[in-house]
Amino acid sequence: AGIDAGGHDAAKKARLLAQSALWRNVYVAESNAQAEDELSEFLVETRAHMMHVREAYNPPDFTPDPAALNAWTDPKVPDSEAIPFVLSTGSLYGTPARVREQVAELRDVGVQHLLCQTGFGAMSHEHNITSMRRFGEQVMPAFS
Repeated sequence: AGIDAGGHDAAKKARLLAQSALWRNVYVAESNAQAEDELSEFLVETRAHMMHVREAYNPPDFTPDPAALNAWTDPKVPDSEAIPFVLSTGSLYGTPARVREQVAELRDVGVQHLLCQTGFGAMSHEHNITSMRRFGEQVMPAFS
């Protein structure tokens, strides 16, 4: 699927991959359980804010196209389903070793540019800097 479904030749696929980036939530902690628990909490707050802003600032007659919604973006989906969805489809999290493996998997399927969202909701500056430092010192060097 994806780029292969476009029927492009190898040169065009390479050019398109070089011009695109994949966005992911990124959170690195001391343990996989800690990373999942903390990121889940941050994402619940982020999602609540996202839903509030959508309702407060979109025109009253605005309705999102249902085809454009997924478990993360659909306000009808409870957090108990939305958070596992975004953790599995849009997040890299865990120990430095686990996140290195996740980044390597993306690299191995052709991702050349990774956009890392490291701040979420009401996350403290300390949590953000600690996770970013782990990523910078213990994950990124494996890919230089």
